Amino acid sequence: MILETIWYEVSPFVYVVVGCASSLISTSDLGLLFSALLLVASFTIVRMRRRYRSPERQHHRKYARPQ
Repeated sequence: MILETIWYEVSPFVYVVVGCASSLISTSDLGLLFSALLLVASFTIVRMRRRYRSPERQHHRKYARPQ
């Protein structure tokens, strides 16, 4: 259970690192396209999590942790 929580929090940053590394290594257009897609997905995940965890949305959360 703790490993799932750690991966959930760290995964977007791992996606950024992998996307940047693959864009630097890739020589094909398709590789660059998929690395850009990975970067966009990771930034979208971070933005959605930050919006969901904002203090003004706490009473709207369906699965919020009790504080």
